[in-house]
Amino acid sequence: MILSVCCLVLATGACSGDDKDKDTDKDAKKSAGATTSPDSKEAKHRVAKTTDCTAEVSTTGAYEAQWAGTAQVRTGGKAVDAPGPKAVYSLTDKKNRLSLYSPGPEFKGSVSLSVGRTAYASDPAVAESLDIDEGGTSADVAVTLTSVDGDTLDLVATFTCGKPKKKQ
Repeated sequence: MILSVCCLVLATGACSGDDKDKDTDKDAKKSAGATTSPDSKEAKHRVAKTTDCTAEVSTTGAYEAQWAGTAQVRTGGKAVDAPGPKAVYSLTDKKNRLSLYSPGPEFKGSVSLSVGRTAYASDPAVAESLDIDEGGTSADVAVTLTSVDGDTLDLVATFTCGKPKKKQ
């Protein structure tokens, strides 16, 4: 009988301690959550979103070409105030990869084109003249790109993204 009472006391004590540990865990989680307010940098992280676009591109100069196709724009995926572009527009085919980078925190925007093994990029001095929407809806650029070897080409590109808005 004494052995049964001791077991009952130990079992009750163990249960009591478990509840106390669970309460302590809950309190720790609450206080940890309280340190991250909705206004903190961690809370302002935007979810990455990829949207389909249609794109038309033409180049003259060191590389003469014209192409069009289905493209994509990626927005989000990083903290709202993280440096870099807010939107990246891309059109890729078997030979070409065109990327348009919108303005963002500490970044003015740029354009790059890879043709085979040759890469071209826009001059940072013209970044403010690029019409690349940060929200990922459209981009319309006419810019001169330069390769590492100094070759230049003129690029005209238009991206239209998302579903067309219905007229009311």
